[in-house]
Amino acid sequence: MKHNLRKNLQRLRDYDEDVYNDVMKSNPRSWCRAFYKIDGECCEDVENNTIESFNNSIGKAREKPVLPMLETIRRLAMTQISLRKTKASNHPSKFTPYVQKILDEEHEDADICTIWPGTSGKFEVETVWDSERVNMTDKTCTSCKWDITGIPCVHAYGVILKRNLDPDDYVSDWFLTTRWRGTYNEAMIPLRVAGHWSRGDISLVGIPLEPPQPGRKKNRKKQKRKKGLNESPSKKKKNKRKNLKRKTQESPKKTQPKRTMHCKKCGGAGHNSRPCAKRAKRGHGKACASQVDQDS
Repeated sequence: MKHNLRKNLQRLRDYDEDVYNDVMKSNPRSWCRAFYKIDGECCEDVENNTIESFNNSIGKAREKPVLPMLETIRRLAMTQISLRKTKASNHPSKFTPYVQKILDEEHEDADICTIWPGTSGKFEVETVWDSERVNMTDKTCTSCKWDITGIPCVHAYGVILKRNLDPDDYVSDWFLTTRWRGTYNEAMIPLRVAGHWSRGDISLVGIPLEPPQPGRKKNRKKQKRKKGLNESPSKKKKNKRKNLKRKTQESPKKTQPKRTMHCKKCGGAGHNSRPCAKRAKRGHGKACASQVDQDS
């Protein structure tokens, strides 16, 4: 199978280099059967079909409240286990129907293969598309399918048919009907209605407390926020400053002497530049301080 992987990858590379690079980015060792970990569990399926089937069966139960939903799921599981127990008890073969289904699918290709015997239970098996080495003593094949699944592959089944061997002697014990029946020996116990259930020391579930809402806290007086150095003072502080300024202006003790204004144009004291500007417009030129006083 490793050889088939390399051959198919080379064919893909010859067809399109970009597609080959995209496939190699996904690390083919993680999804190629040739690199599966062989640990004796005899399972080649890597998917979530069981979970999808379970989710499909509890579709109507999800619409119910929590307790009725769990009770519906419990009854469905209990009924399904009972049906599987009856089916396993009535199965007459040594191995499960799954094994017979796989062997029936491989029978046509295994019947036309060619085998060459070797020593120590080893055989070279040639099919229409490839040839592999089979070890009937160790129950292994270079295709790795027999090692992973625990069920004879096409090459091993071809040796079994050509040598008139019993296929049941080369199937893993994981597929025994006795183990299948033992899986459903202990199932869920039927229960009475909720009124007959025993009560424990745990208190009943009540209404949960209202969670704290986001926003400003109500206890503003107790927890006042301190402003930073660069922040503007509050309105109360501004009003206090204004009141202090008024008090200082009204009190005679702290009054400051008035400034004597001077004109920028004539340099006279006691007036500004506006009267001088008016005199200049009338054609009298610059006005001195005495003239401004007379006009006023």
